[in-house]
Amino acid sequence: RLVVGSADVYKRQMRYDVLHRDGFHCVRCGRGREDGVKLHVDHIVPVSRGGKSVMGNLQTLCEVCNCGKGNRYLE
Repeated sequence: RLVVGSADVYKRQMRYDVLHRDGFHCVRCGRGREDGVKLHVDHIVPVSRGGKSVMGNLQTLCEVCNCGKGNRYLE
């Protein structure tokens, strides 16, 4: 049975799971909400380069670290 909006619930849960796994801090600079930054869940390998929306390909980045990344794969 298809539940309307179930994909949105799944995406929200996965986003929370990534944030929780990463300790609610940016994996690049270590800052968190308590430092006044906005956190993003971002693909490590961008979707435009074949990356998937799975836990192993998602990371928490602050807005500053994420905005400079674009669709590049940074190690």
